Amino acid sequence: MRFVDSNVFIYVLVKSPKDDYMIAKRILQRIEDGEETITNTAVIQEIIDWLEYNNRRREVEKLLTAINSYITMKKAEISWSDMIAAIDEMDKYDLDFVDALTLQTMKRNNIKEIYTNDRDFDRVTWIRRVWK
Repeated sequence: MRFVDSNVFIYVLVKSPKDDYMIAKRILQRIEDGEETITNTAVIQEIIDWLEYNNRRREVEKLLTAINSYITMKKAEISWSDMIAAIDEMDKYDLDFVDALTLQTMKRNNIKEIYTNDRDFDRVTWIRRVWK
């Protein structure tokens, strides 16, 4: 099982840059075809924030409907203890808060791979970043 980061969805939303869009589209197709994956509510909120910031508020419902349709994608909730634990991960790996929350979800679910092109995750030795 792999974690799905926000940039997978955002590249599909913006259909750019072309190479990243195509990779993200293939990832989502694999999930549609039944690949088991996981994301979390912090990542989903990050995408919604991006939509709102870019004046695409009307697309929030479409996004949530699409994510909900991926029946093999688990949507993990973030707890208060995840937030507290993420503070240490931010410092340890020089990550932003949502990326540090991603690590908490991955640890709790024993996941070692992540669909992302975010090279910040390369600093986390126990994670393998997948972008293909």
